[in-house]
Amino acid sequence: MLNLALRTAAAALLAARAAVCASDVVFGYLPTWQADKAEGADLSRYTHVTIAFAVPDEAGRLSMDSRDAVLHEWVPRLSGAGAKVLVSAGGWAGSKHLSPIMKDAAKRAQMIDDMVAWMRDYSLDGWDVDFEYPGRQGNTCHPFDPADTANFLEFLRTLRRRLDAEFGAGKLLTLATRFQPFDGPSGPLPDVSAFAEVVDYFNPMLYDFNGVWSDTTGPNAPLDYAAGRGLQFSFRSSVQAWVDAGIPANKINPGIPFYGRAVAVAGSGGADAGDSMYRPLLKQIPRGDGDDREEPDPSCGGPRVFSGIWKYRNLRAEGVLVAPDAAQAPWVRRFDNTTFTPWLLNTETGVFVSYDDTLSVAAKARAAAAAGLAGVMVWPITNDHENELISAIASSLG
Repeated sequence: MLNLALRTAAAALLAARAAVCASDVVFGYLPTWQADKAEGADLSRYTHVTIAFAVPDEAGRLSMDSRDAVLHEWVPRLSGAGAKVLVSAGGWAGSKHLSPIMKDAAKRAQMIDDMVAWMRDYSLDGWDVDFEYPGRQGNTCHPFDPADTANFLEFLRTLRRRLDAEFGAGKLLTLATRFQPFDGPSGPLPDVSAFAEVVDYFNPMLYDFNGVWSDTTGPNAPLDYAAGRGLQFSFRSSVQAWVDAGIPANKINPGIPFYGRAVAVAGSGGADAGDSMYRPLLKQIPRGDGDDREEPDPSCGGPRVFSGIWKYRNLRAEGVLVAPDAAQAPWVRRFDNTTFTPWLLNTETGVFVSYDDTLSVAAKARAAAAAGLAGVMVWPITNDHENELISAIASSLG
């Protein structure tokens, strides 16, 4: 009985601490190929910004398009706005060589040497590593290995020791992660707590849950999932999976997308809006916003296809959304209260778009604060429209 009372008291104390300690991290990603679109972003709203991506080659050497121009401009600008500035290594296309690098001590050392040199040359506050994905297939042509997670941990331990030795304590090491914990030979591991010993923040990418790869239309980034409808994972369940696997809540910044995905509804599904966001879809990707182009995969090649991406700023600027909560015909907007996400349907073309708006991002920020998380992550900061989304997040985290 005494032990139960002590546990209850401890739980109450933790809950009280979470209630009074506001989640304050807003961790944004700035893609180099969209840097010009960050001109109107309110950078003061972001506590951390990581510039993406530095791409490792087969030997572990890092490169970035227009590296000097981008980093010499944006590191001081972001620092001047009050953000900690990192560079992100890897990414969806840039993870091609990470599995082979992680299993080779010489290649790991080369990559770490480059990371340390970039820290010094550009006055960085740390590094973010976006390995997609340890122990699991990422992009279709990328190799992976059951030992990836163990090798990745060794890499991060070595990197942490090197950063501390070169710069003293205080430099940041963060990770962009999948919605489930890292994989071992049999799937997601039940305990990845060793990573928390060397990593400052974990940024689960909680988007792309449903898309053209699914059986029906559904939410791109649900706060909660609908039982039996779409992928049975969500913002809340993914955070809980990482906590259950040993990552402290105050090291987690769950990802919020500033974009949506378009799919084509099958049959007569586009004739009217209806109330259900779950409709049979065609296995083809329609064009997204005005920036979308038919392109081959930048890492694996293949046919030229559209991405289907609709940036939030283009949903607003191209007249699909005439207000954050109102669409213009032939588009119809609905809001799903189970997943707490908005969706759009073009009643003429049958194109369906699941995205995030001011209501959904605010709900996610409130959920992060209520759970005692560090804060939230945004991909990418360049997709906002007149700071509508980041303002909704900032006002909801406190």
